[in-house]
Amino acid sequence: HNVSLAAYLFMAVCQLWCSCYNSSASAFAFLSSVSTGRLGGALDAVPSTDFQMVLSPEFEPNHPHFFQRQLDLCRRIITEDATTSYLEGDQIGVLPERHRFVEHSRCTARFGEALLQARDHASSDDEYKLAIYNAQSLVDYVETSLDKSNNTLAVRNGLLDDIAECLSTSSLYQFRKLQLECDASDSDFTPEQFDLELIGRLYYSAISRTKPYLREVGLTFDHTGFTALLALCRASSATDCASMSSSKHQYMPILSEPGARLDAALSNHFNAITVTGRRFFFSHHHGLDSCRPKTRGKHLIVAFSSLGNGIVRHEFGGSLAKLNNQMSESFDVLYVADPAQSWYQKDDRGGFNGFAQYESRIKAASKPYKHVSLIGDSMGGSGALLFSHLATESVVAFAPQVDLARDDHVSRDDMTLLVKEQFQTRLFENAEEAIKKGVTLFVHRGKESSDTQHTDQLMNRLASKCPLESERLKIIEHSDCNHHQIAVHLKQKGHLLEAISTCLMSNVVM
Repeated sequence: HNVSLAAYLFMAVCQLWCSCYNSSASAFAFLSSVSTGRLGGALDAVPSTDFQMVLSPEFEPNHPHFFQRQLDLCRRIITEDATTSYLEGDQIGVLPERHRFVEHSRCTARFGEALLQARDHASSDDEYKLAIYNAQSLVDYVETSLDKSNNTLAVRNGLLDDIAECLSTSSLYQFRKLQLECDASDSDFTPEQFDLELIGRLYYSAISRTKPYLREVGLTFDHTGFTALLALCRASSATDCASMSSSKHQYMPILSEPGARLDAALSNHFNAITVTGRRFFFSHHHGLDSCRPKTRGKHLIVAFSSLGNGIVRHEFGGSLAKLNNQMSESFDVLYVADPAQSWYQKDDRGGFNGFAQYESRIKAASKPYKHVSLIGDSMGGSGALLFSHLATESVVAFAPQVDLARDDHVSRDDMTLLVKEQFQTRLFENAEEAIKKGVTLFVHRGKESSDTQHTDQLMNRLASKCPLESERLKIIEHSDCNHHQIAVHLKQKGHLLEAISTCLMSNVVM
């Protein structure tokens, strides 16, 4: 849940683990030529002084000028003075402010901004110079690719598929499996340190597998080089689609087919779930003691996953198992995860057909049950509200996000403004449908300001659209929690099981 701090720590771990693979030795010999550049008149490539160093999030990867602006930013990094360290005094080692490249470095197309971030927040002169080296290598590679393809391809044809394939091998899957404890979904949330170490190992394995392609582009074998490689691939893939898109769909987050396959491969690698399919896991008679009779249940609970500590896994398993053993009639659990960390918008092929895919699977799983309830925390709470129209009894959401356009947790480049608006529209409409048919929505929140803003938006919307049924939205505020992690807070206080039991079973009559 504490994604910001977690990201800084795992980045440091990645750098340490990957240092033995770093190509820094050859990089430094090259740096003496950086100031003059190797672009053939480097000063001509320097943007004007009013060049926008960091593009706003609304300047999306499918924008016709996006790729060129990122490339120009790399050129600017190169031509700025690299003979003197950028770091002075107490700047060395200071952690940067939260940034979009931290949590979702594998999900950005902003390769120029990523390298700028690496340079300006370097913790040593060596890291500072390597950021410049990566920018030079990337520019050289793109210019060479464009020359060879008559200005049609910014990266080698087949590069994206090669990377996707190397991240999808059975041996890498087995490596992932060894890093995880048996995924029996028998706990609610995982300790942060465990997930930090896991993320580091996943990055280490991914960087090791992509060494041939990092070498091809000339990038360093570390977190920064890996981020730049993936961002370059995404940006080139999105640019291909931008040229084919009509003005009506200009800002749709469209990837080429190789780009979508790479996106899916990354989502499948960077998660903490080993069950087949990763997105859905059905637990029949979940957690029921062996001495209990196992008759067919009438109640299905659908548990949606959050971002966790920067990596997605199934949640609420421990509390749901305890609750199941307290019930006179047991229930089943369907765990639903979004390894793409897209608020259930991306499908398993890397496209944005996620809502329809998740809806279809949940509908099919729910069909045999008389009672269906949903639960989720943070992104999972948003998922529970997004699919609340599929519930028959209750929906329990802990600190959900409603307005993704104004929430810092959402930092994928391809979660464009249009995607976020469509998400909010669907969530509102489905919540309205749910309360009109008698479903009760329970929303738990602490005192954190953004959480209260999200729930206030939901409350105001339902009050205006469904004034007679809006009382079925129950806002439960926990005044002793001043942060976003309300479910973890209740778990630490020993109140989570009671909160889940009271809300989930409030309408159920077996």
